[in-house]
Amino acid sequence: MSRRDTFPLLRTRSLQLLGLLAAATSAAVPISAQSRALGPLTSEDGAPLHRVSMNATTAPADPIERGDVLWSVWLAYSNIFEQDSTRSHVLLVDMERLISATQVTVGVHDRVEVGGRVTFETTGPGVLDGAVSWWHQRLGVGNANRERFPEGEYDQRLQNRDGSVLLDVPRRTLALDDLRLFGKMRLVGSSDGPGLLSARVTTRLPVANDPRVRERPEAGISLLGRLSGDHWHAHAMVGGNAIRAQSRVEDEVFRRGAYHWMLGVERSLGPELAGVLQYHVSSPVLKSFEHREVDGSSYNLTVGLLGRIGNTWRWDLSFQEDLPPDTPAADFTLGFRLSRMW
Repeated sequence: MSRRDTFPLLRTRSLQLLGLLAAATSAAVPISAQSRALGPLTSEDGAPLHRVSMNATTAPADPIERGDVLWSVWLAYSNIFEQDSTRSHVLLVDMERLISATQVTVGVHDRVEVGGRVTFETTGPGVLDGAVSWWHQRLGVGNANRERFPEGEYDQRLQNRDGSVLLDVPRRTLALDDLRLFGKMRLVGSSDGPGLLSARVTTRLPVANDPRVRERPEAGISLLGRLSGDHWHAHAMVGGNAIRAQSRVEDEVFRRGAYHWMLGVERSLGPELAGVLQYHVSSPVLKSFEHREVDGSSYNLTVGLLGRIGNTWRWDLSFQEDLPPDTPAADFTLGFRLSRMW
């Protein structure tokens, strides 16, 4: 089966899973000795070429309870290398990046939460190029021409063959990237039941100023689902958002919209610990380049652990790898999230 055949099939499967979640929550069949879900892991599409738009971040289907306030900070450190040269363009992305996101969520109703997030970005040459090359050789997935370039360099540049530079992002040190406001409403199910389905609406307000790309406010919506058993939980997310970024150099570079989906499985390892595996896909943001490393979808496999300390503190630790490797996604991302409930 070709990649073009596979992607619509996987998207259909995710929609079917959400339908099953809705059916399960409506049935409200009690499950004995059911453990409370801790997931999913915090993750998002880290592709630099996609971050001019609103990249979806995973979130639990369960809203927090009315009157509660949840504070969290998420750190994601990525190593990224993409190099390609064709008749139409030249691409070179070689960097390491730290995303720092602080979020506050408030339960305003039995079924509704609202909140906001502030995101900072730090980019530079980094020091992990050699370790990543070794890791990819062990996995047998190739290094995408890394060996042809010196280690410890920084580039984030995309240009046409005629010399027009479409994207050339300078290094940033703890620079404000964007502000996000969101609201989530439980549609069916309950936190103590076997399943739950919620809708989440997010607005992104870009702050970064790029002389070649004009970013504008965007909005998106996601459906979030959870299906729980005794010690196993399934998580799902599917949605889309508008793309309002515009190139100041060339017309018709960005698509008008994008969609995303995520499927995850959580295994309880005790009352306060769980392991999670999830797969996250984001559709293309750019178009007309006809090369999957530029205007292809972004695919990420994430594995990690989640934990709870009492009733107030939670944490998750994750490792995210791009699979398959020849897409715009970041080569790998180490993530850590810490949260506290009041």
